[in-house]
Amino acid sequence: MRPIALLTDFGTRDWYVGVLHAVLEREAPGCARIDISHAVAAGDVTHAVFFLGCAWESLPADAVVLVVVDPGVGTGRRAVAARCGGRWIVGPDNGVAGARGAPDELWSIEPEKLDLGLPSNTFHGRDLFAPAAARLARGDAAATLGQQLDPASAERPPCGEEAVRVIHVDRFGNCITGILAAVAPSGARLAWSNGVSERRVPSYGHAEPGRLVTLEGSSGHLEIACVNGSAAATTGLQRGDAVSLVPENEETP
Repeated sequence: MRPIALLTDFGTRDWYVGVLHAVLEREAPGCARIDISHAVAAGDVTHAVFFLGCAWESLPADAVVLVVVDPGVGTGRRAVAARCGGRWIVGPDNGVAGARGAPDELWSIEPEKLDLGLPSNTFHGRDLFAPAAARLARGDAAATLGQQLDPASAERPPCGEEAVRVIHVDRFGNCITGILAAVAPSGARLAWSNGVSERRVPSYGHAEPGRLVTLEGSSGHLEIACVNGSAAATTGLQRGDAVSLVPENEETP
């Protein structure tokens, strides 16, 4: 049986995540389940794509990834299952399923095919996506979900200026930007509206406590960090705030 990885914006305060686990256990008893996160910003597809990208290479090669970040629930947006290599992504067709590029296969998810009755207008995670993910996990053919679609028709993630903004603040207060370290100039530091990091370091331990630095985080993105502290609290930066790159040798005020 395939493992199922969950990524949602449900949080853990309410019953929604527990219900997803209950449905998955009911439909695919004994399936291994991995909680990537349930702290995606509410309805924020770009944030979900970032979380998925951070986890993707670490997931089992045959994982079914259930992504329920669905600001369009109750509308005409498609419900889909997308095969990307050996993994499946199950969720609304709002950009997450196409986040890895055009999938190898794309299938619709249709309530009548699942034979579970009409889904509610507001909880497709429970009534549509979790049952579909469970079917794939237990080895059912994708054709039991719905109709095969053109893989090129999968929605792509929304495009904007995320690359030059803070896209996530983690629980340590590190301000992670959309700038990939691999494409940034070597040694470049990060600046924001009223400040700039002191220097670029390879890890948190390469600067004194309290220093604001730029480094490449585990996500592969550049981030602003405060050694043994919170960069967000120190700088006031929040998700969505603009940043820029400062070349290594450029003087700053």
